[in-house]
Amino acid sequence: MKTVKITTPENIEIEYDLAGLGSRAAAVVIDFLIQGVALLILAIGLMIAEFNPLDAYETYSGWVIGISLIIFFVITYGYFIICELTMNGKTPGKKMFHLRTIRNNGQPITIKHSIIRNLFRVIIDLYGIGTVLIFFSKEHKRVGDYAASTMVIVEEKKEIPANLEIEFSGKVNYKYSITQEEYSLLKDYFNRKENLGEHAVELEIELGKYFCEKFEVQKSEKEYDGFLKELVNRETL
Repeated sequence: MKTVKITTPENIEIEYDLAGLGSRAAAVVIDFLIQGVALLILAIGLMIAEFNPLDAYETYSGWVIGISLIIFFVITYGYFIICELTMNGKTPGKKMFHLRTIRNNGQPITIKHSIIRNLFRVIIDLYGIGTVLIFFSKEHKRVGDYAASTMVIVEEKKEIPANLEIEFSGKVNYKYSITQEEYSLLKDYFNRKENLGEHAVELEIELGKYFCEKFEVQKSEKEYDGFLKELVNRETL
């Protein structure tokens, strides 16, 4: 599996595993199936409206067609944008295969990046060009990724050793496993936090979301600081 090292705007180096053609294609198939089901429901709804015995379709056919086109656009194009923005760079298909879309600098994607990369998905990448580029590209990118300055990474899920525990608030014991690289990243963050200025808050949120998702726990943004300190202050590392 290919890897890439990224230096964040805070000058912190992180290494990611790049998602390959197989996992990305499988994720897209899942997403297309979901889209297909949604479009099928839309088509059935139109058929029911057309054959309505009250002749409501003839009266409001313009509205029905217009709204249907908007829904069609949202399903075919907006699906990926909405999912990526609400699921931290993921779609249901990507989540199933532990993939996530990020920016080239390691930060989460914004609506601008999602719109650009998915626009190219619709007009170019669906015709096979994206598949070819992912296969031959050094960073496994399709056209949309190059245009939006994004990449798709693998979020590795590792088994958690039973002997590693962290106790939060004296109430619940959670068992965690973080890599030495993740531990070093946290240490570096806290050592340089005072010098990061306004970027410290953004980086804290990014780290908090990452570890909450990895450990499958729910934390508010106000709790991220304490949560990250618990991870980095473990005596086992």
